[in-house]
Amino acid sequence: MPVVHFKRGGFIESSHHIEAVAVDGMGRLILSAERPHLRTFWRSGAKPFQIIPFILKGGIERFGLTERELAVMVSSHSGDSFHLELVQSILGKMQLGPEYLACGTARPLDAGIAQELYKSGIPYTALHNDCSGKHSAMLGLALLTGTPLAGYTDPDHLVQQLMRLSVARSAGISVKELEEGTDGCGVPTFRLPLYNMALAYARLSNPVEEHWQESHACMVQVRDAMRNHPDCIGGRNRFETLLMEGTCGRLIAKLGAEASFCIGCCPRGEGLVFKVIDGGARALEHFGIRILKRMNWISDDEEAVLLRHFPPSIKNDHKQIVGSVEVQWE
Repeated sequence: MPVVHFKRGGFIESSHHIEAVAVDGMGRLILSAERPHLRTFWRSGAKPFQIIPFILKGGIERFGLTERELAVMVSSHSGDSFHLELVQSILGKMQLGPEYLACGTARPLDAGIAQELYKSGIPYTALHNDCSGKHSAMLGLALLTGTPLAGYTDPDHLVQQLMRLSVARSAGISVKELEEGTDGCGVPTFRLPLYNMALAYARLSNPVEEHWQESHACMVQVRDAMRNHPDCIGGRNRFETLLMEGTCGRLIAKLGAEASFCIGCCPRGEGLVFKVIDGGARALEHFGIRILKRMNWISDDEEAVLLRHFPPSIKNDHKQIVGSVEVQWE
């Protein structure tokens, strides 16, 4: 199992163990750590597949949504002003206000933005929640199906039933095989094998009709929205955004809470998912860069750019290098 070591003075100070699995669109293993079928919560990694019922039922056309608005609906955005404007625009086209969002008030994921708001005395709102885009899609799906807006987050609501079925089909398993918990934003989140998550991203990265059938056109739209608008999917200085920008959309990427990360390689139609077992998010970028280079999914130049943003060094308060971050392949 791969381990990310944080060293100080040449000694290991702390370590984070990783599970990783990569497959192609046919489900053949390309890479595996120890437990490719380890079950964990998909969290926000499921968002590109939760949106399928909304698109299938004509939500893009019904509400006249742009590709950037679609991108923010599958995002875990940083809470930047343009993210909020996109979500407000979506709600406006649905003739709804932010008060309909049931995702809860949350601090923006971008610490700098959160600090700016705090200094300005501006309170956090549901729009700042990184899941507000997903919730706007859920509200839209309720409108499309003629079901109540109230209670759309409940597991038994038709909106959640449709999304649950979509997630299962995308991952190549039955609904009965999905295990559930409650996500940070109050809706169901799904627990399933890493292998099946990687399979879904492999098939998202290069959608073929054989796999997606009636959802094929939806997945092309979702993939293209992600690769064309990486700033909407994450935000400034975020690993997934920098990765998609740096590879010009050759890779699509999605962060999940508790240190999970999903990547699709569009030219190859392959998917990679890795999970930091202890939830230590600080290990994500370091491991992600190393494994992408190991798999030849990024070039030397692309690796160098990413390393400038996420250097494998530890500095003290005097800006002196006092340690390093190293990946060990056990």
